[in-house]
Amino acid sequence: MYTDSKILKSLFYIQLFSSFLVVVGHFTASALSFTDPFWIVALNQISRYGTVLLTIATGYLTAYSFEAKSPSAREFFSGKLLYIFVPYLVSGVLYHYLLKKGMPHTAQDFTNIVLGKTGDHLYFVFMICQYYVFAYLFRRVITKRNILVVIWILLGIQYIYINFIHQGWFGLTTRHMLPSWIFTLYMGHVLYWYRESILSFLRNNRSILTLMTGVSTAAALFFVISNKLYVAVHLTFVFATLLSFLVLMVFFLERVDRLHIKFRKGLTYFIFLFHSAFLIMFKDYLFAKYGEVAWLFENTLYSLLYLLLIIGCSCLMALMLVWMVNKLERISKTIRQTRRPLHANK
Repeated sequence: MYTDSKILKSLFYIQLFSSFLVVVGHFTASALSFTDPFWIVALNQISRYGTVLLTIATGYLTAYSFEAKSPSAREFFSGKLLYIFVPYLVSGVLYHYLLKKGMPHTAQDFTNIVLGKTGDHLYFVFMICQYYVFAYLFRRVITKRNILVVIWILLGIQYIYINFIHQGWFGLTTRHMLPSWIFTLYMGHVLYWYRESILSFLRNNRSILTLMTGVSTAAALFFVISNKLYVAVHLTFVFATLLSFLVLMVFFLERVDRLHIKFRKGLTYFIFLFHSAFLIMFKDYLFAKYGEVAWLFENTLYSLLYLLLIIGCSCLMALMLVWMVNKLERISKTIRQTRRPLHANK
Protein backbone atom coordinates (compact mmCIF):
# COMPACT_ATOMS: atom_id res chain seq x y z
CA MET A 1 0.00 0.00 0.00
CA TYR A 2 1.41 3.35 -1.06
CA THR A 3 0.41 5.82 1.66
CA ASP A 4 0.74 9.60 1.30
CA SER A 5 3.50 9.52 3.91
CA LYS A 6 5.53 7.09 1.82
CA ILE A 7 4.84 9.04 -1.36
CA LEU A 8 6.12 12.24 0.23
CA LYS A 9 9.26 10.43 1.37
CA SER A 10 9.81 9.10 -2.15
CA LEU A 11 9.41 12.64 -3.49
CA PHE A 12 12.11 13.82 -1.10
CA TYR A 13 14.47 11.19 -2.54
CA ILE A 14 13.55 12.25 -6.08
CA GLN A 15 14.28 15.86 -5.17
CA LEU A 16 17.58 14.88 -3.59
CA PHE A 17 18.54 12.86 -6.66
CA SER A 18 17.46 15.76 -8.89
CA SER A 19 19.53 18.30 -6.97
CA PHE A 20 22.61 16.09 -7.45
CA LEU A 21 21.84 15.92 -11.18
CA VAL A 22 21.79 19.72 -11.28
CA VAL A 23 25.19 19.83 -9.55
CA VAL A 24 26.52 17.31 -12.08
CA GLY A 25 25.10 19.43 -14.90
CA HIS A 26 26.88 22.60 -13.85
CA PHE A 27 30.07 20.69 -13.06
CA THR A 28 30.15 19.08 -16.53
CA ALA A 29 29.23 22.37 -18.20
CA SER A 30 32.34 23.83 -16.60
CA ALA A 31 34.41 20.82 -17.67
CA LEU A 32 33.24 21.12 -21.30
CA SER A 33 35.15 24.40 -21.51
CA PHE A 34 38.39 22.45 -21.19
CA THR A 35 37.78 18.90 -22.37
CA ASP A 36 34.88 16.84 -23.64
CA PRO A 37 35.35 13.07 -23.22
CA PHE A 38 32.19 11.06 -23.84
CA TRP A 39 31.41 10.49 -20.16
CA ILE A 40 31.36 14.23 -19.46
CA VAL A 41 29.12 14.93 -22.45
CA ALA A 42 26.82 12.05 -21.45
CA LEU A 43 26.53 13.26 -17.85
CA ASN A 44 25.86 16.79 -19.06
CA GLN A 45 22.96 15.60 -21.20
CA ILE A 46 21.51 13.32 -18.51
CA SER A 47 21.84 16.02 -15.85
CA ARG A 48 19.16 18.05 -17.65
CA TYR A 49 16.61 15.68 -16.19
CA GLY A 50 17.30 17.25 -12.80
CA THR A 51 15.52 20.55 -13.38
CA VAL A 52 12.44 18.94 -14.92
CA LEU A 53 12.18 16.36 -12.12
CA LEU A 54 12.34 19.21 -9.60
CA THR A 55 9.65 21.08 -11.53
CA ILE A 56 7.21 18.16 -11.53
CA ALA A 57 7.89 17.52 -7.83
CA THR A 58 7.21 21.21 -7.09
CA GLY A 59 3.82 20.98 -8.79
CA TYR A 60 2.95 17.80 -6.87
CA LEU A 61 3.91 19.27 -3.49
CA THR A 62 2.03 22.51 -4.18
CA ALA A 63 -1.17 20.60 -5.03
CA TYR A 64 -0.67 18.55 -1.84
CA SER A 65 -0.22 21.74 0.20
CA PHE A 66 -3.43 23.29 -1.13
CA GLU A 67 -5.52 20.17 -0.47
CA ALA A 68 -4.02 18.90 2.77
CA LYS A 69 -3.37 22.21 4.51
CA SER A 70 -5.70 24.77 2.84
CA PRO A 71 -3.25 27.56 3.71
CA SER A 72 -4.27 31.18 3.90
CA ALA A 73 -2.35 33.62 1.71
CA ARG A 74 -0.30 34.67 4.73
CA GLU A 75 0.56 31.09 5.67
CA PHE A 76 1.41 30.09 2.11
CA PHE A 77 3.55 33.06 1.16
CA SER A 78 5.27 33.53 4.54
CA GLY A 79 6.71 30.03 4.17
CA LYS A 80 7.83 30.74 0.62
CA LEU A 81 9.34 34.06 1.74
CA LEU A 82 11.46 32.42 4.44
CA TYR A 83 12.50 29.25 2.62
CA ILE A 84 12.51 30.35 -1.04
CA PHE A 85 12.67 34.07 -1.72
CA VAL A 86 15.04 35.37 0.98
CA PRO A 87 17.67 32.64 0.29
CA TYR A 88 17.22 33.38 -3.41
CA LEU A 89 18.09 37.05 -2.87
CA VAL A 90 21.03 36.10 -0.65
CA SER A 91 22.34 33.74 -3.33
CA GLY A 92 21.94 36.50 -5.92
CA VAL A 93 24.12 38.84 -3.85
CA LEU A 94 26.66 36.04 -3.32
CA TYR A 95 26.94 35.23 -7.03
CA HIS A 96 27.23 38.91 -7.90
CA TYR A 97 30.10 39.18 -5.44
CA LEU A 98 31.86 36.05 -6.70
CA LEU A 99 31.50 36.90 -10.38
CA LYS A 100 31.91 40.70 -10.25
CA LYS A 101 34.42 40.75 -7.37
CA GLY A 102 32.40 43.29 -5.46
CA MET A 103 29.10 43.91 -3.72
CA PRO A 104 26.07 45.12 -5.73
CA HIS A 105 25.59 48.86 -5.51
CA THR A 106 23.71 50.08 -8.58
CA ALA A 107 20.01 49.85 -9.42
CA GLN A 108 20.89 47.52 -12.30
CA ASP A 109 22.83 45.23 -9.95
CA PHE A 110 19.83 44.84 -7.66
CA THR A 111 17.47 44.42 -10.62
CA ASN A 112 19.64 41.59 -11.91
CA ILE A 113 19.53 39.92 -8.49
CA VAL A 114 15.73 40.08 -8.32
CA LEU A 115 15.40 38.77 -11.90
CA GLY A 116 17.75 35.85 -11.29
CA LYS A 117 20.41 37.04 -13.72
CA THR A 118 23.47 36.85 -11.45
CA GLY A 119 23.72 33.05 -11.55
CA ASP A 120 23.08 30.80 -14.54
CA HIS A 121 20.66 28.58 -12.60
CA LEU A 122 18.73 31.28 -10.72
CA TYR A 123 16.28 31.68 -13.60
CA PHE A 124 14.57 28.60 -12.18
CA VAL A 125 13.80 30.21 -8.81
CA PHE A 126 12.57 33.40 -10.51
CA MET A 127 10.17 31.24 -12.52
CA ILE A 128 9.09 29.21 -9.48
CA CYS A 129 8.22 32.42 -7.63
CA GLN A 130 5.91 33.35 -10.53
CA TYR A 131 4.35 29.90 -10.31
CA TYR A 132 3.60 30.14 -6.59
CA VAL A 133 1.70 33.39 -7.12
CA PHE A 134 -0.18 31.98 -10.13
CA ALA A 135 -0.95 28.65 -8.43
CA TYR A 136 -2.35 30.32 -5.32
CA LEU A 137 -4.51 32.74 -7.28
CA PHE A 138 -5.88 29.96 -9.52
CA ARG A 139 -6.12 27.21 -6.89
CA ARG A 140 -9.93 27.26 -7.07
CA VAL A 141 -10.01 27.65 -10.84
CA ILE A 142 -7.67 24.81 -11.84
CA THR A 143 -8.91 21.82 -9.86
CA LYS A 144 -9.12 18.05 -10.06
CA ARG A 145 -12.54 18.36 -11.69
CA ASN A 146 -11.19 20.16 -14.75
CA ILE A 147 -7.44 19.43 -14.81
CA LEU A 148 -7.71 16.71 -17.47
CA VAL A 149 -9.10 19.35 -19.83
CA VAL A 150 -7.03 22.30 -18.61
CA ILE A 151 -3.76 20.37 -18.91
CA TRP A 152 -4.14 20.28 -22.71
CA ILE A 153 -4.61 24.04 -22.73
CA LEU A 154 -1.48 24.44 -20.62
CA LEU A 155 0.38 22.14 -23.01
CA GLY A 156 -0.59 24.44 -25.88
CA ILE A 157 0.42 27.53 -23.89
CA GLN A 158 3.87 26.10 -23.14
CA TYR A 159 4.46 25.08 -26.75
CA ILE A 160 3.19 28.33 -28.29
CA TYR A 161 5.00 30.57 -25.81
CA ILE A 162 8.36 28.85 -26.33
CA ASN A 163 8.16 28.67 -30.10
CA PHE A 164 6.24 31.80 -31.12
CA ILE A 165 5.66 34.37 -28.37
CA HIS A 166 8.74 34.82 -26.19
CA GLN A 167 10.88 37.76 -27.30
CA GLY A 168 13.49 38.02 -24.55
CA TRP A 169 11.83 40.82 -22.61
CA PHE A 170 13.99 42.53 -19.97
CA GLY A 171 16.93 40.47 -21.18
CA LEU A 172 15.35 37.32 -19.76
CA THR A 173 15.59 33.93 -21.43
CA THR A 174 12.64 31.68 -22.27
CA ARG A 175 13.40 29.63 -19.15
CA HIS A 176 12.83 32.64 -16.87
CA MET A 177 9.13 32.81 -17.69
CA LEU A 178 6.31 30.76 -16.19
CA PRO A 179 4.53 29.94 -19.50
CA SER A 180 7.62 27.96 -20.56
CA TRP A 181 7.07 25.60 -17.61
CA ILE A 182 3.35 25.78 -16.87
CA PHE A 183 2.43 22.42 -18.39
CA THR A 184 5.36 20.73 -16.66
CA LEU A 185 4.38 22.18 -13.29
CA TYR A 186 0.72 21.25 -13.58
CA MET A 187 1.61 17.71 -14.57
CA GLY A 188 2.74 17.55 -10.96
CA HIS A 189 -0.81 18.53 -9.96
CA VAL A 190 -2.20 15.77 -12.18
CA LEU A 191 0.09 13.22 -10.55
CA TYR A 192 -1.02 14.33 -7.10
CA TRP A 193 -4.75 14.31 -7.80
CA TYR A 194 -4.60 10.92 -9.56
CA ARG A 195 -1.79 9.40 -7.51
CA GLU A 196 -3.88 6.52 -6.19
CA SER A 197 -5.12 5.45 -9.64
CA ILE A 198 -1.70 5.86 -11.30
CA LEU A 199 0.31 4.09 -8.60
CA SER A 200 -2.24 1.29 -8.20
CA PHE A 201 -2.17 0.71 -11.96
CA LEU A 202 1.63 0.56 -12.03
CA ARG A 203 1.75 -1.69 -8.97
CA ASN A 204 -0.74 -4.12 -10.50
CA ASN A 205 0.72 -4.04 -14.00
CA ARG A 206 4.42 -4.72 -13.64
CA SER A 207 4.79 -5.33 -17.37
CA ILE A 208 3.69 -1.74 -18.03
CA LEU A 209 6.16 -0.47 -15.43
CA THR A 210 8.91 -2.54 -17.06
CA LEU A 211 7.98 -1.10 -20.47
CA MET A 212 8.08 2.45 -19.04
CA THR A 213 11.49 1.76 -17.54
CA GLY A 214 12.75 0.52 -20.90
CA VAL A 215 11.33 3.52 -22.76
CA SER A 216 12.80 5.92 -20.16
CA THR A 217 16.22 4.28 -20.50
CA ALA A 218 16.03 4.38 -24.29
CA ALA A 219 15.04 8.05 -24.19
CA ALA A 220 17.99 8.86 -21.93
CA LEU A 221 20.35 7.08 -24.33
CA PHE A 222 18.80 8.99 -27.23
CA PHE A 223 19.44 12.32 -25.53
CA VAL A 224 23.04 11.28 -24.80
CA ILE A 225 23.91 10.39 -28.40
CA SER A 226 21.80 13.08 -30.07
CA ASN A 227 23.60 16.00 -31.66
CA LYS A 228 20.66 18.23 -30.81
CA LEU A 229 20.65 19.84 -27.37
CA TYR A 230 17.31 19.22 -25.67
CA VAL A 231 16.78 21.96 -23.11
CA ALA A 232 14.62 21.43 -20.04
CA VAL A 233 11.51 23.16 -21.40
CA HIS A 234 11.49 21.17 -24.66
CA LEU A 235 8.25 19.14 -24.61
CA THR A 236 9.93 16.00 -25.94
CA PHE A 237 12.28 16.19 -22.98
CA VAL A 238 9.41 16.93 -20.59
CA PHE A 239 7.46 13.81 -21.62
CA ALA A 240 10.58 11.64 -21.33
CA THR A 241 11.26 13.05 -17.87
CA LEU A 242 7.64 12.48 -16.83
CA LEU A 243 8.07 8.77 -17.57
CA SER A 244 11.31 8.77 -15.59
CA PHE A 245 9.58 10.56 -12.71
CA LEU A 246 6.94 7.82 -12.46
CA VAL A 247 9.57 5.07 -12.64
CA LEU A 248 11.65 6.77 -9.93
CA MET A 249 8.55 7.31 -7.81
CA VAL A 250 7.76 3.58 -7.79
CA PHE A 251 11.45 2.71 -7.35
CA PHE A 252 11.77 4.82 -4.19
CA LEU A 253 8.33 3.85 -2.88
CA GLU A 254 9.35 0.21 -2.85
CA ARG A 255 12.58 1.02 -0.99
CA VAL A 256 11.50 3.89 1.22
CA ASP A 257 11.31 1.69 4.33
CA ARG A 258 14.94 0.66 3.83
CA LEU A 259 16.23 4.17 3.16
CA HIS A 260 16.98 6.19 6.26
CA ILE A 261 17.95 9.64 5.00
CA LYS A 262 16.01 12.02 7.23
CA PHE A 263 13.73 14.53 5.51
CA ARG A 264 14.94 18.09 6.02
CA LYS A 265 12.81 20.92 4.72
CA GLY A 266 14.77 23.11 2.32
CA LEU A 267 17.75 20.75 1.97
CA THR A 268 17.42 19.98 -1.74
CA TYR A 269 16.60 23.61 -2.54
CA PHE A 270 19.68 24.91 -0.74
CA ILE A 271 21.88 22.38 -2.54
CA PHE A 272 20.41 23.63 -5.82
CA LEU A 273 20.81 27.26 -4.84
CA PHE A 274 24.37 27.40 -3.54
CA HIS A 275 26.36 24.61 -5.20
CA SER A 276 27.56 26.89 -8.01
CA ALA A 277 29.30 29.08 -5.43
CA PHE A 278 31.72 26.21 -4.73
CA LEU A 279 32.26 25.64 -8.45
CA ILE A 280 33.21 29.31 -8.83
CA MET A 281 35.39 29.52 -5.70
CA PHE A 282 37.29 26.30 -6.35
CA LYS A 283 37.87 27.17 -10.00
CA ASP A 284 39.20 30.61 -9.02
CA TYR A 285 41.49 28.96 -6.45
CA LEU A 286 42.84 26.46 -9.00
CA PHE A 287 43.44 29.20 -11.55
CA ALA A 288 45.29 31.27 -8.97
CA LYS A 289 47.42 28.31 -7.88
CA TYR A 290 48.04 26.46 -11.17
CA GLY A 291 47.15 28.94 -13.91
CA GLU A 292 44.80 26.50 -15.65
CA VAL A 293 42.61 23.51 -14.80
CA ALA A 294 42.47 21.45 -17.99
CA TRP A 295 44.70 18.81 -16.33
CA LEU A 296 42.01 18.23 -13.72
CA PHE A 297 39.22 17.50 -16.18
CA GLU A 298 41.44 15.42 -18.44
CA ASN A 299 41.91 12.92 -15.61
CA THR A 300 38.73 10.91 -14.87
CA LEU A 301 39.68 10.10 -11.28
CA TYR A 302 40.58 13.71 -10.46
CA SER A 303 37.34 14.89 -12.10
CA LEU A 304 35.20 12.51 -10.06
CA LEU A 305 36.97 13.42 -6.82
CA TYR A 306 36.48 17.09 -7.64
CA LEU A 307 32.77 16.45 -8.29
CA LEU A 308 32.43 14.61 -4.97
CA LEU A 309 34.12 17.56 -3.24
CA ILE A 310 31.57 19.96 -4.77
CA ILE A 311 28.66 17.74 -3.76
CA GLY A 312 30.04 17.28 -0.23
CA CYS A 313 30.57 21.01 0.33
CA SER A 314 27.13 21.80 -1.11
CA CYS A 315 25.46 19.28 1.22
CA LEU A 316 27.28 20.60 4.28
CA MET A 317 26.35 24.19 3.51
CA ALA A 318 22.74 23.16 2.79
CA LEU A 319 22.50 21.35 6.14
CA MET A 320 23.84 24.42 7.91
CA LEU A 321 21.29 26.64 6.16
CA VAL A 322 18.47 24.21 7.00
CA TRP A 323 19.43 24.47 10.67
CA MET A 324 19.57 28.28 10.50
CA VAL A 325 16.22 28.68 8.72
CA ASN A 326 14.52 26.17 11.03
CA LYS A 327 15.86 28.15 13.97
CA LEU A 328 14.48 31.39 12.52
CA GLU A 329 11.12 29.71 11.87
CA ARG A 330 10.88 28.49 15.49
CA ILE A 331 11.80 31.95 16.81
CA SER A 332 9.16 33.53 14.56
CA LYS A 333 6.49 31.08 15.79
CA THR A 334 7.43 31.74 19.41
CA ILE A 335 7.10 35.49 18.90
CA ARG A 336 3.67 35.07 17.26
CA GLN A 337 2.45 32.80 20.06
CA THR A 338 3.54 35.24 22.77
CA ARG A 339 1.81 38.12 20.98
CA ARG A 340 -1.57 36.38 20.74
CA PRO A 341 -2.28 36.34 24.52
CA LEU A 342 -1.29 40.01 24.70
CA HIS A 343 -3.75 40.93 21.95
CA ALA A 344 -6.43 38.76 23.56
CA ASN A 345 -6.06 40.61 26.90
CA LYS A 346 -6.50 44.03 25.35
